Amino acid sequence: MNRRAALKRIGVAAAATLLCGHTPYGQWTVYRQKHLLIGCHKRDPLAYSLAKQVVAELADHLPTAKARVARAPTAGRLASLLGTDQLHVAILSEPEAARMIAGENEFKAYGAIPLRLIAQLRDRVLIAHASIPKRHGWLLTAALGEFVQTPQSNSTLPWHPGAEAFRSGAPEPAEAEK
Repeated sequence: MNRRAALKRIGVAAAATLLCGHTPYGQWTVYRQKHLLIGCHKRDPLAYSLAKQVVAELADHLPTAKARVARAPTAGRLASLLGTDQLHVAILSEPEAARMIAGENEFKAYGAIPLRLIAQLRDRVLIAHASIPKRHGWLLTAALGEFVQTPQSNSTLPWHPGAEAFRSGAPEPAEAEK
């Protein structure tokens, strides 16, 4: 085969790949469906440490979640993933979470993101997108058990209905319950 024909075939294959929209993101979707990803960002080492601890705790008490840490490069990227419902759970500082919920300051470009508080972890909060079912919030809160701190009364973040149900002693919600 001559060189010109080989280059032409490579060019056609590359163009077809680009035009067909072939990307590895389909596998990201599958991975997200199989694993509970706990988001954090690289500029917050404490959140990363806590995310690893949460993953270990969930491995012991909720192994079916197959929890993994997902570390975004910046808080903005994390906001983008949470806002587009590509990531459902993250560990942030409370001020960061409040600014994401309001869509203020550095998160203005992403708009208001409907996040709800699952648990308080030392100087950070475990938040979830409001779209996760009540039962999932309840299970997360229950699985973390003693790892979470007693909620501070001065928190301004809205609680996830499942976390609130667990904290009030309500039984595990049914699968269909929102």
